[in-house]
Amino acid sequence: MATSEQSIQAALERGRALDLVQPRAVAVHVDTRRQRLVLDFDNGAEFAVPFALLPAVIAQAEATKFARVNVEGAGHDLYWPDLDEGLYIPDLCAKATFGELAAAA
Repeated sequence: MATSEQSIQAALERGRALDLVQPRAVAVHVDTRRQRLVLDFDNGAEFAVPFALLPAVIAQAEATKFARVNVEGAGHDLYWPDLDEGLYIPDLCAKATFGELAAAA
């Protein structure tokens, strides 16, 4: 299905609205000692996600590929270039704190 210019513009508008109220990730690192993926946000908050709550393709990846992760999408996305995998940070946070139903809402 082709994406229309109208749907692209609508998505960009939703993103701009979220940017006004939603914290953005500014850094990410892998804490192998605690087995956590740690996100730092622009509001000073830190969020640590256990590896076990990440999708298997990411959590079970080779350590060097897993550790190379970038914050993208204006602070709303994580991307593992060596795995060609990404996660939407708000969904990851919702799933980690409130389970699958929160991420699907």
